[in-house]
Amino acid sequence: MTEEKGKINVFMVDDNPDDIELTLEAFRETQSEYGFSFDVAQDGIEAMDYLRKNGDFASRPTPDIILLDLNMPRMNGFEVLAELKKDPELKNIPVVILSISQNPDDMKRVNELNANSYIVKPMNMEDYIIVVKKLEMVATSCFFSK
Repeated sequence: MTEEKGKINVFMVDDNPDDIELTLEAFRETQSEYGFSFDVAQDGIEAMDYLRKNGDFASRPTPDIILLDLNMPRMNGFEVLAELKKDPELKNIPVVILSISQNPDDMKRVNELNANSYIVKPMNMEDYIIVVKKLEMVATSCFFSK
């Protein structure tokens, strides 16, 4: 949980500004009983620096849940997930893949890399709100099971 009492810290890793904004808007629209705070990285290298608290990220909170896109520049989501699961300090953070890919091979690969869930990005706000409600359930169940 973040320093702000009662807030669940969501860390989103995605290179598409429209997807980031749509996700944040969907979280705002759900008006959850739980508060959420957000941090965003736009590629895998930035994400790993954030998670390992390198440089400017030294004071950033450890996220309660990570939303991870697969197709990104510099370091893709598969590589980030593999790094997370190898790192003793990070491997227990729940990771939800949020990707446009519906490829069964991608889904199988992230399952083998121990992602907590795989969600295909919706194309409209109504469906995004449904997805965010599912993410809220994942986040709160992981948060409260700590």
